[in-house]
Amino acid sequence: LQFVGFDIWCKFGRTEVIDNTLNPDFVRKFILDYFFEEKQNLRFDLYDVDSKSPDLSKHDFLGQTFCTLGEIVGSPGSRLEKPLA
Repeated sequence: LQFVGFDIWCKFGRTEVIDNTLNPDFVRKFILDYFFEEKQNLRFDLYDVDSKSPDLSKHDFLGQTFCTLGEIVGSPGSRLEKPLA
């Protein structure tokens, strides 16, 4: 999960690694401050992790998606599904 501030993406956190599944169910939650009057852009990058290395360049990049925190907050149950690009 990454967020943008002044057109620079900042890493916010990573989920746990889910082994051998095409439909992972992530458990880790992220707590972000939501500012109603401000557009808070988010980017999600997805990788196929094949080793214990924390270096993402050593893993296969599968895709990414973008949304705003407001889209998540405004979705039913605060859950949002989007396709990867």
